[in-house]
Amino acid sequence: MKFGRYEIISEIGRGSMGVVYKAHDPNLDLTVALKVLRQDRLSSDTFVKRFLTEAKALGRLDHPNIIRVYNVDEDQGNVYIAMEFIEGESLNEVIQEKRFTTEEIIEIGSTVAGTLDYAHKQGIIHRDIKPSNILIRADGRLKITDFGIAHIEDSSAQKQTQAGEILGTPAYMSPEQVLSRPVDGRSDIFSLGVILYELSAGKMPFPGQNLAAIFNAITQIEPAPVTAGNPDMPGNLSGVIAKCLQKNPDNRYRSGHELVSALKACIREEAPATVTAPEEQKRSKSKTMIVPAAIIIAAALGLVSYFVMGPKTETSLVEDKARPAVLKVESTPSGAQVFIDGNFKGKTPATLELAAGKHEVRLTSPGHYDWDAQVQLNEKEETPLAVQLVPDSSG
Repeated sequence: MKFGRYEIISEIGRGSMGVVYKAHDPNLDLTVALKVLRQDRLSSDTFVKRFLTEAKALGRLDHPNIIRVYNVDEDQGNVYIAMEFIEGESLNEVIQEKRFTTEEIIEIGSTVAGTLDYAHKQGIIHRDIKPSNILIRADGRLKITDFGIAHIEDSSAQKQTQAGEILGTPAYMSPEQVLSRPVDGRSDIFSLGVILYELSAGKMPFPGQNLAAIFNAITQIEPAPVTAGNPDMPGNLSGVIAKCLQKNPDNRYRSGHELVSALKACIREEAPATVTAPEEQKRSKSKTMIVPAAIIIAAALGLVSYFVMGPKTETSLVEDKARPAVLKVESTPSGAQVFIDGNFKGKTPATLELAAGKHEVRLTSPGHYDWDAQVQLNEKEETPLAVQLVPDSSG
């Protein structure tokens, strides 16, 4: 099989937007990773634009720790991106295999923070920093990938689009992402803080049995210090991670560069481990962002109802055989236009029957930022989605 001049060797993986292949470029005699937009997405301008946004974002970046883009092209209706192929594992895989030393954690954190600092200075916010998007080559070098939902700052754009894997891997999302608020580079700092906490403490800072619990933890609950879960970690590193995880972006590190300096200082100033929250964290609690209760309640009520529904009766199971997946969309304010995979489906509140699988959901309302997310729908199940739209104060 071929796409343009690229000869497919094997499939590497697939996601909501595309399929990634290991391929050979005969012109350069080079092995590449070829990301091809899924056929069922080609009819949607929204998906094509999102797909090409990733290429545009990566194409603007020239950094040794970011996956390189070689080419973006179209062949017989197929749209694809040729990227650097990495032999190695994702950080997510490595986490399952080993425990990290303090020095390794600081090195990983410094490398990722420095790389994000570079991207942020180019006007690009990743917005999906998580272990599976950090690749480790055989020689140990880290590579950040998957800028598929990256926000590219554009002074000519009248509106920002907010995007996130709402039903994907929410554990690494920042509070402002959970609350559908505009994000900047400090959101990536928060996500990196979650990773550093996971590497240091051996567990997640914001656990939960369902989305409502995870979202509530991210926006409302202060995690225990790293040293409470791993007394071998130095207290100053625990304090650095705590600052990354502040609810209010103003209380986090202002840039990746600032975080790099703080992490490297942990090597120079080894401090005894302590389970007491750092003084800076205590002070910042008074400044913690006040989360509108209505947002949490709306999300929690809708999501909890989904996860705690009792078992179905035999009669309902028979009736369900013909039922597709159902997406129940509500918004504040109500009356927002709902687009599914680029197609207008009505206004909120709306109950929509859709095919099971991932769908691109977009809400628009005059005077508010657009809200955009990928949502996973399961067959014969109802998925609630409550969205708080953010007023656009720019216009």
